[in-house]
Amino acid sequence: MKKSVRFSVLAVLSFLFAFTVQAGDGPDGYPERPIEVVVQYGAGGGSDIFVRNLMTPAAKLLGTTINVTNMTGGAGVKASKYVLGQPADGYTIYNFSPEQLINTALGRENFSEEFAPLVQVQQDISIFYINPENKNFQTVQELIEYAKANPGKLQFTGTTPTSPDEIIIMRFAKEAGIDIKYVPFDKAPQTHAAVLGGHLDVLHEEPGVILSLIEAGKLKPIIVFNDKRLDKFPDVPCSVELGINITTGRWRGLAVKKGTPQPIIDYLAGVLEQAAQDPMFVEYQATSLLDQRPGWKGPVEFGKYWDDEYQATKDVLTQLGYVK
Repeated sequence: MKKSVRFSVLAVLSFLFAFTVQAGDGPDGYPERPIEVVVQYGAGGGSDIFVRNLMTPAAKLLGTTINVTNMTGGAGVKASKYVLGQPADGYTIYNFSPEQLINTALGRENFSEEFAPLVQVQQDISIFYINPENKNFQTVQELIEYAKANPGKLQFTGTTPTSPDEIIIMRFAKEAGIDIKYVPFDKAPQTHAAVLGGHLDVLHEEPGVILSLIEAGKLKPIIVFNDKRLDKFPDVPCSVELGINITTGRWRGLAVKKGTPQPIIDYLAGVLEQAAQDPMFVEYQATSLLDQRPGWKGPVEFGKYWDDEYQATKDVLTQLGYVK
């Protein structure tokens, strides 16, 4: 009963929120037709859920339909090419992520010449997890000791080679001074199963995706890559307190094709900032632990962040031998 009442209150607040702005009052009558948002991942994943939750209030504010298109393949290159094949008019928005920076470093695309920053909305938290029944170590300090005593034996997992998972894992290995092995899988559930089954040692993942497994005691978090501990996991040390200078995590944002008129970019950024304050979106972020640290950046700040993240990404990929 309480849950139902809470949902009703949120629904009312969301309804009222939608009418605090003028719908469809963009530059030159923008938008005059439906908008498409392209997601380079499959339906049901973290980025897809993020986009759909944000675009629900955004559609109300814009006074138009927003269609979400999932376009997988080529580590995001297929989706990028599709977006670049559309007019630069603000009617095609791209779910921009670290993969575009990785693809640029690998020579597959060039984000800085092809896309214009719109907004960053989320800054997720990176965490390492182990099977609670792991007999070799139970803390990150013990993990480091074990890895130093057994060079190359410790096995981490994440999704696909050159993914943000591998980059964060290898940055950690370098900071900790350990030699480890990265074993990638195509899909996140496969990585979860590998550690749950005791086949691999350490999983890198965002907390919201596997919260039920954590709460059930099936996966144990051992380090949070942040400058402070999380209220949700007060007993789990953060990287900074351990002297590991890594606080990055998967970020989620939006971009448009370069050449899109600046007034449309600015207008869209303003609308999306309001959409991110919609009570229903706020509730989704809290439930998924996506509110643990500020993630919002406007077009200018997001663009500067792109440059810094790209250099850090390229440096790691060069160290790993992916970039010559």
